Amino acid sequence: MKKTKKISYALLALPLAACLIGCSAAAASVLPHGSGETSALPSESTSMYDVAYAENGVENAAHDEAVLKEKLKHYEEFGMVYDSDKDVLYYNGKLVRWFEDYYELSAEERAGIDFFNENGVVDVYAVRDFSNLIQNDDGSFDPSGKIIGLKEFSDKEFAERDINAIKNPPRAVCYAGGGPLTPDEAQAIADEYAAFGVTYDATIDQWYFNGEKVRFFQDVLTSNGESLTGGNFHGAIRSSWNENGSIDIYTVRDFANLNTSGNGTLSGVEKFSQAEFDKHTQAEFSEHTQREVQNSSGECVVIQE
Repeated sequence: MKKTKKISYALLALPLAACLIGCSAAAASVLPHGSGETSALPSESTSMYDVAYAENGVENAAHDEAVLKEKLKHYEEFGMVYDSDKDVLYYNGKLVRWFEDYYELSAEERAGIDFFNENGVVDVYAVRDFSNLIQNDDGSFDPSGKIIGLKEFSDKEFAERDINAIKNPPRAVCYAGGGPLTPDEAQAIADEYAAFGVTYDATIDQWYFNGEKVRFFQDVLTSNGESLTGGNFHGAIRSSWNENGSIDIYTVRDFANLNTSGNGTLSGVEKFSQAEFDKHTQAEFSEHTQREVQNSSGECVVIQE
């Protein structure tokens, strides 16, 4: 049995098919290798973020293989090769069981890539140099540093790795695919909802629906028609959470008629029922969202295995 997960920015485990992430642009410090767990909690966010999301799985097989192959090419000079025909990794000729390459985005967020093949005989991690971070045009720094090598985990670490945790990860896994949205992008998002009573106050990162503060805002942008919780959903979700809100809302879209952005045409916005609101509070959001996330929003691509 094999599972792979690709994470382009922040990685987060949540119990619901919705991704609520606030990403930080803080420069990374050295991230020590360790347990192989791929979870991080989001920091408070006061702006919109572009986020990708995967739920226990991988995307279209051909696309996924091409993306993975391209990502893993960077490790070839250090002795690790990806065999796309067998979908396996080799490090110095040895079949890789677990590979991880992570770097920190902030004290609570990390990013990177990992790969798992239960039949492998060696666990490997990437070594990165964070001493000279590259500065971007906007003045921020690329937190990924520079890959300078690969190393094997010790025999003890190999034996102690919790394979069951890797084979049965949390139901939802999120990863961010970009930085904060520009003001124009955020405004474009808000403009789409305006005709249906939804407005956005960027100064306090607060959505409103007919004048009421919104707590949870879920917009299923694209869908294959399956239930979000049924295990077969494939699509994209935009979501927002603000603990100051008093209502939860969701969009209604026509997925048979796509708009210029490739999303279903927006036809309405509705309130979740009080029972659903209470369920969000007590079941799905209470442990993670209310304790760890005060304000966050993002856009997610959801794929099922």
